[in-house]
Amino acid sequence: MKRFLFLLLLLAALVCVSAVSAEGNVAVTVSPEHPRVGDYVDIQVTPGREAPQNVTYTLLCDEESVFEGKPVEHYAVSFRPRKEGNYTLTVTVSYGKDDSETAGVSLQVSGEAPAQESEDVVYSQKDGWWHKIKYSSKRNLEKAGCAIFALSHALQRIGVSGESVTPEKLARTYAGYYVEGRGTYNEGLISKAAQDYDFLTQKALVQSSREIVASLRRGDLFSFSIVDGHIALADAASADGTRIHIVDSAPGATFERIRLEEKIFFLSEDGTFSPAAVPEDLPGMRWFFETQEYGGMQYWMDTEYCASRGMRVIRMPWLKADLGEGLQRVEPEYAGALITKVTRDRNALRVPTASLSVAGVDPEKLSVVMAVPKKGTQLKDGNGKAIPDKKRLARNYMALLVEPGEDFHYVYWDGTFGYVAAADVTILPAVREPFRTGLIAQNGYTTGGSQVTVHLEPYAKSTGIALWKTGTPVAVVEEKDHFLLVEGKGMRGWIHEKYFKPDEPEKDTPEETSQKGSSENGQKIDEGK
Repeated sequence: MKRFLFLLLLLAALVCVSAVSAEGNVAVTVSPEHPRVGDYVDIQVTPGREAPQNVTYTLLCDEESVFEGKPVEHYAVSFRPRKEGNYTLTVTVSYGKDDSETAGVSLQVSGEAPAQESEDVVYSQKDGWWHKIKYSSKRNLEKAGCAIFALSHALQRIGVSGESVTPEKLARTYAGYYVEGRGTYNEGLISKAAQDYDFLTQKALVQSSREIVASLRRGDLFSFSIVDGHIALADAASADGTRIHIVDSAPGATFERIRLEEKIFFLSEDGTFSPAAVPEDLPGMRWFFETQEYGGMQYWMDTEYCASRGMRVIRMPWLKADLGEGLQRVEPEYAGALITKVTRDRNALRVPTASLSVAGVDPEKLSVVMAVPKKGTQLKDGNGKAIPDKKRLARNYMALLVEPGEDFHYVYWDGTFGYVAAADVTILPAVREPFRTGLIAQNGYTTGGSQVTVHLEPYAKSTGIALWKTGTPVAVVEEKDHFLLVEGKGMRGWIHEKYFKPDEPEKDTPEETSQKGSSENGQKIDEGK
């Protein structure tokens, strides 16, 4: 019996020695060594023995508790200090019941990191930093701000900078678009932001893979519901068009809800795409122990899946004109090869089409398309479906050509981007030579409201294709047998020369003539109907 008690005491002593000797065997590395408020602090825990079961994190700041967690299986973790002070991080690695190792590190946090802001910033919505920043009366940015983070990502990628585009400021500005129980009304949010930050969007979601890829390659962005209840940003397409690049402030939500295999990818070092089944598969993924959530991440996603969700376009100013103060964004009301009518700040002007700047289009190749079939042509989306609520582009009417194609051309007409069949239109290059302008007239008068028939061919009994009121501004394309082929109101047709009253040339002083040079291409730029 005595021998048994001796062996029991000896075993207990050995266990105690083992536990004591295990203290300090856990290795904890912290980066950066001298963090500032707002920095991402990355922690790597290396257990002292094999087969660890879990690890527990405890964080103090100036001896006050910041976080006391439960056991987790994450040995690479992060946090963001929210105030200055002396932090103590304690980690306890467990190997089984009553078998653990503990280690601690101290960090002096001083100074403040610059606000996260750049054209490639990726916010981590779930890092703990946004917990006390209000979005609505009942919600903070950490819980309900995904659409705000996507908007901030987009604005900074299109070159907007400053405090106004930080998530904090955007949350205050657009708090009214959060609907309790439903989330952010993203259509309203993006539409209002488009007005505030001078970009373009549209009500209809884009659901064509071809159109989405083409738009991304032109520099457009998309804010979209990547999974139910979660908004992310798309900002690029792969070379083969099968993958879309995603900027996601809370990828944990995406992985949790997508329930689809091989839809999320990362780009491997050899240039190939590899599927990510769980967030940890994405290189550089952070996991924050305070919130027990994943940080913001960039990755690639299956294009067909993204298109199936419907994507809301954020389009940089794609059309600009010099209205006297350098190039400015304008919106086309109608287009022609000679004259395009544009609006800016509710002011309408007719400008030479050749003077316009279209994003992604060589100025020397700027063109319009003109419908030639008797019944015109239908504007369609990238899937070949007629765009709802959009009438046909009637015969001899024109649209700005954004991107030519073999079978279909991508155009802008009547407030909408879409495709028209190449066989249904003819391409007309923007005219750079001087041309005459004037007004539709009756007996020399340009007022009175009477109408003049516009013909398909240059003779009086030709098919009438439009009726234009006197005073309608037109530009002359060519002359034939006392008839003029003219452009007006976004279409072409023939009128008898007697119904045309040319603009009177402006009488400039020699100094004004010298200053103007040939910038107006020999034409009067005036307000039009």
